[in-house]
Amino acid sequence: MSPATFIKRLEEDEANNLVYRRGECEGLISVWKYEGSFILTWEECPTGEQYDESTYSRDERHVFPNIDEVLAFLTRSGLKVESFAP
Repeated sequence: MSPATFIKRLEEDEANNLVYRRGECEGLISVWKYEGSFILTWEECPTGEQYDESTYSRDERHVFPNIDEVLAFLTRSGLKVESFAP
């Protein structure tokens, strides 16, 4: 999705998600707006183990005060908004 669509969806209280597979792991990154802040969760686990949180190699939750900080975090993490889907 384009950066403009990514931001518009967040402003309209819609979530943006990125599902990925890397080697033997799969992950989900979700971003949404909640009570004026932007929430990003990042979960990663061995393939097929998404229902067993004890297997997660990554289970993060970040809260950002504005969209610019979300975009900066994604850039620092090597992620592109174009990879996200509604």
